[in-house]
Amino acid sequence: MLLVDTSVWIDFLAGRTTRAVEYFRGRLEAREAFALTELIYLEVLQGVREPDAARKISAYLRGQLFLAPRRGLQTYDAAADLYRRCRAAGVTVRSTIDCLVAQTAVDYGMVLLHSDRDYERIARVEPRLKLAP
Repeated sequence: MLLVDTSVWIDFLAGRTTRAVEYFRGRLEAREAFALTELIYLEVLQGVREPDAARKISAYLRGQLFLAPRRGLQTYDAAADLYRRCRAAGVTVRSTIDCLVAQTAVDYGMVLLHSDRDYERIARVEPRLKLAP
């Protein structure tokens, strides 16, 4: 199952063609399950300018599988540790949300689909983070 990051949703909803969007479309056509987190939901909706579009997107996303931090505050501790490990390895992560999304993917053993360089960097530090091709 895929955890689909904000970066893919933004391109998908804007009708852009990227490698990740094409991969996602293929999974949708195959009726494969996917998930998102509440923070991904928030980030997607923040970028929608039109209220009608925001309502439609919200209704669609609310019907999907949402992943909560599997271990509560321990997930946040692990995400903070991941951020620190990245910094110690000389890897700059631009978003703390990316660390939390990455940690959530690791905790659930999910494959993360993204169009965000941060995840490539994080995966160099956290080998358990599986990224979609």
